[in-house]
Amino acid sequence: MIRFTDVVKEFAGPLARARGGPVRALDGVTLEVPPGTALGIVGPNGAGKSTLIRLLLGYIRPTRGRVEVHGMGPRGYVEKHGVAYVSELVAIPPSWTTRGALDAYAALAEVEHARARVGEVMERMEIAEVAQRRVRYLSKGNLQRLAMAQALLAPRGVMVLDEPTSGLDPEWIARLRSVVAEWRAEDPNRIVLIASHNLDELERTADRVAVLESGRVRELLDLRSAEGVNPPYRLEVEDTPGAVEAVHEIFPGALEEEGAPWAFRVEPASPREVSERLAALLARGVVVRALAPQRLRLEERVRGGAR
Repeated sequence: MIRFTDVVKEFAGPLARARGGPVRALDGVTLEVPPGTALGIVGPNGAGKSTLIRLLLGYIRPTRGRVEVHGMGPRGYVEKHGVAYVSELVAIPPSWTTRGALDAYAALAEVEHARARVGEVMERMEIAEVAQRRVRYLSKGNLQRLAMAQALLAPRGVMVLDEPTSGLDPEWIARLRSVVAEWRAEDPNRIVLIASHNLDELERTADRVAVLESGRVRELLDLRSAEGVNPPYRLEVEDTPGAVEAVHEIFPGALEEEGAPWAFRVEPASPREVSERLAALLARGVVVRALAPQRLRLEERVRGGAR
């Protein structure tokens, strides 16, 4: 369990004094992340995402409130158990080779059977062919995959990914999703926090999303809720006599789509009900052109809450 309890973080350096007082980056954040959860963190620049991550990793301490990772303070937890972490800006000594970097990180993390494990993660992230290339000569995509490889070296219970898709092409964005899913599947209690501006990809990876705004949690969205399991559907039928009447009779509460009188929004209570009512519609001789679930995309949910 990761728990933020009424966390306030203020910065009072020279820049803050120039602005007339402390800058409050987080303002009373309370958030719980249960074991087995993939939590997305979204929000505009300056919303507090980076500060929240730095607090979680123990880099800084809250001004007020409490941060806990499985009942421990963040710094104590990281020192004892470690955290799989990929930062937004990957900073690896440019003179190191790909293999040398992973060997060094494996030694620091005291990874068992380090040489074999380094080979495994290089193969998994498909960077074995650049094993002897110096970091300064890696493409941005390979550098990002190297950063992910080091996060996978040691068995950890918590993973923190800050803009993990930066520099990756569409194919590797999809592969990264499968890498995270496999990592979670190895231990159902593992927790993943992902800060990202890529809302489409976050929607595919996260179970829940915390929307930060002005240092507060504006909203916590459950992407795997019952509403998502039984979404409304868009039903479109052929323009034939009696079709509209049949839809309204078989799908009570069906709403005709504006500008498209043969298209409807219907809200069956379960997948079984969808099948039963569709069968009844077909039995009435209605020709169905399309039937598709209408899930409200994460981007729409995030922007909708801001209005």
